[in-house]
Amino acid sequence: MHDQLISRFLCGERAAFAELVEHYQRPVIAYFGRLGLSAAEADELAQEAFIRVWTNADRFDPGRASLATWLFSIVHHLAVNALNRADRRYCLPLDAAGEAIDDSPGPEVATQLAERKRILRNALRQLPTVDRSVLALSYFRELDLAAIARIEGCSEAAVKQRLYRARIALRRLLENRHD
Repeated sequence: MHDQLISRFLCGERAAFAELVEHYQRPVIAYFGRLGLSAAEADELAQEAFIRVWTNADRFDPGRASLATWLFSIVHHLAVNALNRADRRYCLPLDAAGEAIDDSPGPEVATQLAERKRILRNALRQLPTVDRSVLALSYFRELDLAAIARIEGCSEAAVKQRLYRARIALRRLLENRHD
């Protein structure tokens, strides 16, 4: 995403916001779909996400995160709330782990990042589902223990224990990888 477009958006320019919506609408709807939400739910939540982006533009700090990261944190919170309201459990698809959204770095850095993501995905595939789930919720979605406990349907102490066990297992897998 171009800095000039982001600056125009932050100045309240509607045309810049329209470009932002056009650029991110498909990835946002696809994200909701990967979480198991219906097409109608995905469309409704995407609209809500973009409304929040527009009305909270003054809260975006380019020094703290990219626009994509900020947008998808809003999107993620809406998704978790929708899944909790519908009493559905959240499970991160493996191909979504560490997925980048168009704020692409140069080719050398992109190649290094792609290799790191491949290695991480391979290690995550080897973890039990429950371990993979708590790691994804904690690190990729940045949820706190209380939120993870609600989603997983267990106590915060159990989440803490699972995270500890999962981190150790993942560290071992990454240290002993043969790829």
